[in-house]
Amino acid sequence: MAILRALLLCCLYLVGVARAEGDPDAIDLYLLLKQISQLNQVIARYEKDPIKRSEIPLYSDQKNDLIHTFALRLLNNQEQIGIDIKKNLQQQARLKQILLKSSNDLYTYVLSTLELKSLEADQQMHDFLEKLRTSLDFFSQEKDVKSLSMAILLKLESAAAKSYVLPPNLDTLQLHQLQEALNNYKLKLKTYLEVLHYIQAHPSQVLSKNVLFSIDMHWILDRIAGIINAIFPGSHGLRSAKILLSLTLLLILLTLRKLVTTLFMKVLDLFVRFSRKNQHVQEKIRDSILAPISTFLLIYSFDISIDILYYPQPAPLKFNMYLGVIYICLLGWLGIALFKAYGAALLATLASKRNGFRREVVNLILKVAYFFIVIIIILAVLKQLGFNISAIIASLGIGGLAVALAVKDLLANFFASVILLLDNSFGQGDWIVCGEVEGTVVEMGLRRTTVRGFDNALLFVPNSELAGKSIRNWNRRKVGRRIKMNIGLTYGSSRENLAKCVLAIRTMLEQHPHIAQYSDLDASAKRELNAQHDYMMDREHIVSMDDLMGYKSNLFVYVDNFGDSSINILVYCFSKTVVWGEWLAVKENVMLEIMRIVEELGLSFAFPSQSVYLESVPDALKRHQ
Repeated sequence: MAILRALLLCCLYLVGVARAEGDPDAIDLYLLLKQISQLNQVIARYEKDPIKRSEIPLYSDQKNDLIHTFALRLLNNQEQIGIDIKKNLQQQARLKQILLKSSNDLYTYVLSTLELKSLEADQQMHDFLEKLRTSLDFFSQEKDVKSLSMAILLKLESAAAKSYVLPPNLDTLQLHQLQEALNNYKLKLKTYLEVLHYIQAHPSQVLSKNVLFSIDMHWILDRIAGIINAIFPGSHGLRSAKILLSLTLLLILLTLRKLVTTLFMKVLDLFVRFSRKNQHVQEKIRDSILAPISTFLLIYSFDISIDILYYPQPAPLKFNMYLGVIYICLLGWLGIALFKAYGAALLATLASKRNGFRREVVNLILKVAYFFIVIIIILAVLKQLGFNISAIIASLGIGGLAVALAVKDLLANFFASVILLLDNSFGQGDWIVCGEVEGTVVEMGLRRTTVRGFDNALLFVPNSELAGKSIRNWNRRKVGRRIKMNIGLTYGSSRENLAKCVLAIRTMLEQHPHIAQYSDLDASAKRELNAQHDYMMDREHIVSMDDLMGYKSNLFVYVDNFGDSSINILVYCFSKTVVWGEWLAVKENVMLEIMRIVEELGLSFAFPSQSVYLESVPDALKRHQ
């Protein structure tokens, strides 16, 4: 598929080449400056014409493309500067002589002065380009470009700031010629300043891939073209060389995707220790970042291929702009993939430890990181498209109140999630009850908490609702799940048998291996307390640590009350386990043991019944007796 796309691009390039007129290698930098100046002249003329003012954006785009082309071709030694500096200096010397001799001829003096200023501007631009080419190399940085361009930029701005007044005592033709010379000089200064300001704002384009191409690209293309012409005489060797080289680089970069991903993983492993010895984690991370890296190499291979096909001309400005947007999105995709992969690995590592950061806190940090990555990507894309980011941020500050009112519920849920995390009210996997919501916590998000109900329904609860209501957390129990029941015995039971029954049930529970006892609880509490931090030990004198940490071992068996149809014995104890299924098994065993005790003592369980007593018997009933 990639090869088909490359072939399509090559075909489009050949169509464009067939339409071109002349050899692009013959165009020098000074000719580009003249073309930019001509476009400025057209734009200035159209600004005065209301009918043609709508065509100005078209010419402005053409001018920006030429300025972009000029910046990319600055360091290409194959390009000629185009300013004959020797002839320029000779003309300057001649004009200076004229100025000395024409002090009485006002027209000649002013015209020669304007021509001399124009030649001096050309000389300054030539010196700047020569210095730029001799000072910058492959290892130069953007600050070097800015430093070199700033010196000439200040000189030209100073020259452009000067005002000129033409002598009024001249005839109409002379005034017209002087005005035209002045306009040409100002137009040249404007062109040079626009180019220099563009270089100041985009120094990376001067140091872009065009520098690398200028090192060996021309030599490589000539060699390939020579080989092609030797094999296929009469063919377009240079065009074929460009197509062949671009396709070769495209295939090489696409083949190296897995190798680049592996090397990238090796570099990451040097900084992230917990993933070094876990092969499963490494494979998971590699799978998550393979897609963005592969896509990046695919796009980059097409980028290189297009640059080769357009060489020595630069690629279109809009093409590079939209390509930059793609690169930004791919970089953001890679960042999110890394956060997601390493975040999942970090959560698994923390889950295996007894103490440390809560998983919910790490999960919240990851989601906040995702949010900021997306915001940064959006701002970077807008800047790449030419928007003023500072103005956008300032407008957000002005409209902050309106935004806050519009998203007040969202902000309330976000801060509620932070409060719930700080309070440590519940965690993932806890069984909670909050109002009508009951189930197991699946995940705590920035806006809502996901709860799986016991009917297997998935509940999405806003965090503000959880933060504003009381929460019952059934999982915050270490030892002790309550068993409470009333044993109803018949009123025919004797007092001695009732006392024996109460004592037998209490003894059975105290000796039961699955019922929590005070001695067992004390040992468990000490082990748990020793595992806590030192500040928890300080709190032992302030709060009940057993109740705080969830230890219960109360055991009560007493005759409780005289019911309507039974004498009730209260049985109140706690199982050691807090797991529901295990608790049900312990409760069942306790009930069966109580039945055994009641049967051994000859007692009977009561059931709801009523006795009816007649105060007198009717005579009719007596006769039937």
